[in-house]
Amino acid sequence: MNFLNSRHHPQMLETTTAPLVTRSSGIALWRPDIVLSRAIVPAPERPRVTIAEPGHRPEAVRAQVEATRTLLDSLVEARQAFRARTADLDPAAGSERERVMTMIETYRAKSALDEALRGTLRRASTMMDTRGQR
Repeated sequence: MNFLNSRHHPQMLETTTAPLVTRSSGIALWRPDIVLSRAIVPAPERPRVTIAEPGHRPEAVRAQVEATRTLLDSLVEARQAFRARTADLDPAAGSERERVMTMIETYRAKSALDEALRGTLRRASTMMDTRGQR
């Protein structure tokens, strides 16, 4: 059975020959310019084997570990010196004069500890700078 027979549906077979005219919506679509490179420059080739820097060689690592141990030992010595200076200090005991002398000695011990810590920090910073850690 043919449903598109001209006897039954004559209006479907008739087509208009005039072009369709559309109205402008007022919306402009963004059409970016595509830029293609004229010449593609290949990336430089890297060497397959990289020679280890001095910081990665066993002798250099041993030297760095030894320097770090020395640095930590200096901190231990500073702590022991601080404890030795402040072990017999009792700020609550004695007369007013003894308490003032105790506080002065405590400030001196703290100052000596601060100097030791500053020196250790300075040496640690220098070590890190030479290894490229900062």
